Amino acid sequence: MSAHRFACAAALATATIAIATSPARAQPAPPPPRVGLELGFGLQAGKIFCEGDGCSDFTEAGGLNLNAAYFVNPTLAITGDFWVMAHAENNFTFAHYINTVGVKWRPVPILTLQGGIGEAHATLDYSGAFSAQARSDNAFAIMGGAALDVLRGRRFALAIELRGGTGFYGDKNNDGQADTVGRNVGVGASLTWFNF
Repeated sequence: MSAHRFACAAALATATIAIATSPARAQPAPPPPRVGLELGFGLQAGKIFCEGDGCSDFTEAGGLNLNAAYFVNPTLAITGDFWVMAHAENNFTFAHYINTVGVKWRPVPILTLQGGIGEAHATLDYSGAFSAQARSDNAFAIMGGAALDVLRGRRFALAIELRGGTGFYGDKNNDGQADTVGRNVGVGASLTWFNF
């Protein structure tokens, strides 16, 4: 064997032995599964829509929601959600609340789908030379949403979220049709804590 071939074979053998006997490279541990209690809040920009008796308009609005969920396994949870969208102008603030109980479903670890039923109500506040407030009756409500995680830690997740909800107010004609329908639509960000 020539000296050149011997040097190449020795180098190859040395590299093989070094790789075989070196400690295994540490791989980052996958995040733990998200089960149990989760608490979160979100901020949205969007619109409030009103259709039917006394209204046929929409307006820009900002929103805030608070929620708590209990995941019985990594994909399914029971949840409570409290959501308000509001618009302020000329000393008036109109707010539409949709509060629901429902389920969250996580088909893949970074995507959460949500749906629920509950109650809705609206308030109108005036704060000028004097203060006054009006509040609607409670109404049946439905709500749905989707959130996509863009940042995930071991105990928190930041997500982009889209949500919509509807309140059905009154039925004077007893025909199963609401006299007035109020809708919230919002897109924004949500922050959730878990694995306490």
